[in-house]
Amino acid sequence: MRCQSCAQIQPFHIFQKTGKTMNKLYNFPFKFSKIKFTSLFSLILFTTLQISAQMPQVKVPPAPPQPAEDYTWWYGTLFVLVLGLVGAILWLMKTKKAEKQTKSDISKKEKMMSEDNNWDSNSVDADKEMEWFRRHKKTVAKSPKTGQKKNLADGLPKTGKLFNRNSGSEDKALDYSEKEFKEKLKTLQFNQLPIFKFQKLELARPFAPLSISNDDALMSAIEQTHDEFEEDEEIRDLAVRILTRFKTRNSVEALSQVALYDLSSNLRSKAVSVLADFDHESVFETILLCCADPTREVRAAAARGLFRLSFDRADAWTRIAETGDEFRMRQATQAAMEADLLTRSFDRLTHQDQKIAYEAVTLLSLMIRAGETEAIFKSIETHNDSNVKLALLHVVGLTKDEGTLSNLYEILEKTTISKELRDKIDEVIQSFEMIPA
Repeated sequence: MRCQSCAQIQPFHIFQKTGKTMNKLYNFPFKFSKIKFTSLFSLILFTTLQISAQMPQVKVPPAPPQPAEDYTWWYGTLFVLVLGLVGAILWLMKTKKAEKQTKSDISKKEKMMSEDNNWDSNSVDADKEMEWFRRHKKTVAKSPKTGQKKNLADGLPKTGKLFNRNSGSEDKALDYSEKEFKEKLKTLQFNQLPIFKFQKLELARPFAPLSISNDDALMSAIEQTHDEFEEDEEIRDLAVRILTRFKTRNSVEALSQVALYDLSSNLRSKAVSVLADFDHESVFETILLCCADPTREVRAAAARGLFRLSFDRADAWTRIAETGDEFRMRQATQAAMEADLLTRSFDRLTHQDQKIAYEAVTLLSLMIRAGETEAIFKSIETHNDSNVKLALLHVVGLTKDEGTLSNLYEILEKTTISKELRDKIDEVIQSFEMIPA
């Protein structure tokens, strides 16, 4: 038996023998036979198998798992097809039902038309009718006096008398109920107006003032806007155009001077338009005063600019009233009357928009504080709308100016005022008594 070391060296001996055999074959290529070639091939094959058996096996990586198929697209397509099929079936059922209904309607109409056109079923026997007419002709008697035929309908009561018999009483009751209903409705509507939500006049909200600029071009333009320094209108016009580029406090003051006091109406109207374009709270009073300008061109520019302002005009009216300057307040109120703002504010008191109504309240309160109350109390007596009268009295009560008490007592002494107006005046007078001394 061979030892283990000899078994391990066996492949080397095999290779050695194989080399010698190959050497012999190489030296004598034509002397070996077929048998020797077969044995040699078998030896080489056996050796190769021995070597491959002793080599380590190479692990083949497993094949990646195949992803499962997703049938979502097929399911979605099938669902859409089923829905389309169901919709088509329903549509066919509805169309068949509608066709049956139309066929039944057509058959009914044809049946009715055939019945209407069937003269045999609805024909009138002329002989029988003539016979009935001859028999009943003698019963129509003549009146003995006039010899005229007696009208059978004369003995029946007249429909006009029947309808007019109770018309007076019904109209009176209807008029009375409608009158009461209108009064109650008017009272209800009046109590729900926004003006009666105002229990006091609010203070004006502060605003951010404009800055002051010391720009050389601005300062030069301000100097050229004065008439006493520059008589040439074209130069002053150029100065106004320069001032439009500076939205500052000193430019607003210079433009206000031009708008109020410049000799040229053209320049005054231009200055007003520029101030309106600035759209700042500080320009309101100047534009308002320009509404009383003697030139129509300037008044029109001021009216347009006044309604183009986007800030709250109620605060602007309140700021003028808060100054306490009687001359300033009178100027503002006279300009408002020249611009026809006073008469417009009467109707705006009863407006459904709370902002519009409160602006009218602040303007009328300024009129009362300035002492311009003649138009207000005249409207309380003579205005066509009773709601406006009550609203004006409400404004008087909110302002609580003691100078209006004498006017209230004068109206109260008149017998032509309504009970509702009298009660409202008493309420306003009592509110004056509640003022602490």
